[in-house]
Amino acid sequence: MIDRRAAEEFLNTAAQAVSELSFCEVKDRYVAVNGQLYPIASRATLPQDHDIRRLHGKDAVLPCEWPEWRYALFTECEGELNGCLVLSAPAAPEVPQLTQLRTVAGTTATTHATVSRGEPRDDATGQARGQDALHQHLLSLSSRLLELEEHDSIRDALDQGATRDLGESDTREALLAEVLSRLTGRPICVEDAFGKISAEAGTGLTRPYNKLGAKARTRTAQLWLASGSPVREPRRLVALAVSHSEVLGAICMMETDKPVTAANVFALKHAARLLEVELLHRRGLARLELRLGRDLVDELVSGMDGATAGVRTAALGYDISGPHHVIVAEWQPPGNDDTVVVALRRAFLELQLPSLVSRRSDMAIAVVRGNPVGAEVFSLIAKSLGSTTGSVGIGGPSLDIAQIPRSFSEALHALHIRNGSIERYGVTSFDQLGIYRILDTAGSGQHLSEYVDEWLGALQRTDDSRGSDLLQTLAQYLDHGGNYDRTAESLAIHRSTLRYRLNSIRQVTGFDLTDPETRLNLHVATRAWRLRPHGAPSRVP
Repeated sequence: MIDRRAAEEFLNTAAQAVSELSFCEVKDRYVAVNGQLYPIASRATLPQDHDIRRLHGKDAVLPCEWPEWRYALFTECEGELNGCLVLSAPAAPEVPQLTQLRTVAGTTATTHATVSRGEPRDDATGQARGQDALHQHLLSLSSRLLELEEHDSIRDALDQGATRDLGESDTREALLAEVLSRLTGRPICVEDAFGKISAEAGTGLTRPYNKLGAKARTRTAQLWLASGSPVREPRRLVALAVSHSEVLGAICMMETDKPVTAANVFALKHAARLLEVELLHRRGLARLELRLGRDLVDELVSGMDGATAGVRTAALGYDISGPHHVIVAEWQPPGNDDTVVVALRRAFLELQLPSLVSRRSDMAIAVVRGNPVGAEVFSLIAKSLGSTTGSVGIGGPSLDIAQIPRSFSEALHALHIRNGSIERYGVTSFDQLGIYRILDTAGSGQHLSEYVDEWLGALQRTDDSRGSDLLQTLAQYLDHGGNYDRTAESLAIHRSTLRYRLNSIRQVTGFDLTDPETRLNLHVATRAWRLRPHGAPSRVP
């Protein structure tokens, strides 16, 4: 065991060596006595003292009220905690500088201890070689350790930041951009699969760079897939969110007057992986929602009573009230997938028109709220599909749910007229047919029940036995993207009540609500639950 006097000597030697470095200075010193750390100077207790002791000898950044960097650097002697140096600098040093700090402090304390014990030293040449070898070994180990610690810190910051409540952020992409921008100190842009900026942080009001063409985006994707490393483009570094060689989106880190560090690159790559998880979750949810809504669209265009339609559409987050139009679309050559459906849905999203979209045979059908402009709908679908060999028919307005089948019949009529015309590719609105109106008059339920019960059965049985409302709380929480304020408002409860219910949900189900796969399954299950009669999972005997 080292006495206090020897410990102070070792610490002072390390402090003197560290003070010779130009990028930081020693602000305070603590000496270890019987494993406990005490300030060397006699003074009143400071909050910093508690911060130092709770680190338990592990180097770390200290909280600081001023815009500067503070760091706790612990020293050891003969395997025992010797003391701690509190360092400060105007800004956080780079990894090599931190490595140099640890190496200087560790090597100095070791050398001092050897001299204090009176151990014999080799000749000057041997001693120099030994010190060089020791220095290089410590430098390599410390550099690797710091790199791993930094990577863990970056992962934790992004994982926790990107999965918290949305707060003032509109989307999960916007939240991810904000967290990455704060972490790296750089402007960040998030792009969709077509190169359009969907979220940004720290970039100002104007677009920070020109949009890449299709060929340039393909080249970037090829470089990313070949190397797995961010690709340098004009004024930015780009990392892609990719699934099965398909680009889902991208995160761009803007250039500044500071050089890009290895930590910046690691943070960008990890953020791209988080973006990939979010976009895959959203795509999976959209596809499953399409399947769940397919029967609903068929029933609406076939005839459905208003009360039932209101309940069923509300379960999908859709307002069926107000004027609606039915739109049908066919494209050549016909396909056996949802390509036209996805293009039609994307068109209405860009036009900001709420819609329910489905497919019947080779035809896409949409029930659209508001007044769609036919030419814009057709051009957007053609742009998405990369083909103009299609035809679109638009039915007249339906002022209530009972008139939707009539609008569907009119849309089919308009499509038939378009297909029989000289220019068969394009769009025709029933309201614009004129005289042509009179010239031409010509999934398993059992599996879904089992799926819903697997994910929601425990919550439903708990609600039935306790008279609680946990299942509805979970559904609202997922529909609002995990936003506490909007969820609490929709349920007319306080945030603390919502937090208590979510804790109860975790205890009852054992599910981690932050896990992307779990969140996807629960969200799909709650949507299916609300579409089923009485909104209740089946009972397992």
